[in-house]
Amino acid sequence: MLRRICVTAVTTTALAGLGVAAGTSAQAVLPVPGPSLGEVTFAAADDPAHPWVLVNKTHPITPRDWAPQRLVRPDVAALGAHDRLRPVAARALEQLAAASERATGHELVLVSGYRSAAYQGDLYDRYVASHGRREADTFSARSGHSEHQTGLAADVTEAGTPFTRFGGTESGRWVREHAWRYGFVVRYPAGERAVTGYAPEPWHLRYVGVGLASHLRLSDATTLEEALGTGPAPDYPADDAGPDGSEGPEKADRSAR
Repeated sequence: MLRRICVTAVTTTALAGLGVAAGTSAQAVLPVPGPSLGEVTFAAADDPAHPWVLVNKTHPITPRDWAPQRLVRPDVAALGAHDRLRPVAARALEQLAAASERATGHELVLVSGYRSAAYQGDLYDRYVASHGRREADTFSARSGHSEHQTGLAADVTEAGTPFTRFGGTESGRWVREHAWRYGFVVRYPAGERAVTGYAPEPWHLRYVGVGLASHLRLSDATTLEEALGTGPAPDYPADDAGPDGSEGPEKADRSAR
């Protein structure tokens, strides 16, 4: 069992001060209450169905071929075929997208939601073939290590903008400041590659629920690894190398992820 973090700062008063809507139930804001509403225990879950499951280079999804029981298409603009999410994440994304458009005047678009382990493996292998394993590992997860497999991760962008440029858009700036209100965190923030193992991805949102997202907002933590007290995960274990253990051809330039 991973180390537990007891948080006493996440209170209904603090959340109200941060702008959580009045009238929101304690269960909605604090999904796993402790002895009182003012104390919540956050711990990384092993169950990939749990919103607090930690997926990174040292914490793979178990079993590796796990898939959500139910996926739905959120009522938002979408690109491509990977437009499904778990129901709880889909509803939250709908609310986030609507609020973002009201605030910025720009439509928020879902670029990629759920991906199976098999699809992620094929995608990663293509990146390795074109960029080399060392480079691919900085921006693409290996099969069984992708948050997209949980159905709780969404890559988004502003309509008419390549997703790799999302961070510089008005929508990107708004989402960075307000995603927590809807239970999402920007999973791979700038300056945290030594902790997350990945280059910054302002477009990659992970649903964790309003309680945990609010904890990150209130605390000094900027990553799930810090918030859940699991330690950094910059690299894969040595025994989790690619099929042949090689690095592949090196190719630094890339135009899309």
